[in-house]
Amino acid sequence: MIKADVTYTVEHFKAVQVVIVPFKQRILWLVLTVLGTAFAIYTVVTGEKFLNLFTVLVMVLWFGILVYIISNHVILNPKKMFERYNKSQPDSHIIFEFSDNSLKITNESQTTKGVNEYNYDIFEKVWEKQYFFVIQIKAVGQVVIKKSEITDGTPDELRQLLTEKLGSKFEINFMR
Repeated sequence: MIKADVTYTVEHFKAVQVVIVPFKQRILWLVLTVLGTAFAIYTVVTGEKFLNLFTVLVMVLWFGILVYIISNHVILNPKKMFERYNKSQPDSHIIFEFSDNSLKITNESQTTKGVNEYNYDIFEKVWEKQYFFVIQIKAVGQVVIKKSEITDGTPDELRQLLTEKLGSKFEINFMR
């Protein structure tokens, strides 16, 4: 049996965060948006009216940047996610126990106490990151375990167990 004693922090929520748009692509979008904005200012200052493909492209870029900012800096911001989680479960303390057949999750917080058990066949995906294991469970969501929080067993033993039980659903990705 492998056991982990977890108290969620902002680091746990950062581990779940996935960068959808690579850095170089974000720079390209930023440059295009700045150029489009400069073009829009130019058209307003000179009084010329352009309603062509380029103008539509600028509007789409502005909308895309707005959606990106709202989703990544407001909704999916790890610090804000942790704050919301911490308000709902301020004394969160969770025990994860991996056996040969299932994962048992015991929530020992004062506000939410309970035990849930999940068979490995309902795991959608598991990622091993540099310092974390991120587990996606159907109809539950994601749970995160910091490798240093494993109290019984080792990260290597957990990796071996998850590889055996999940096969291709287990992914080692230190870049994610």
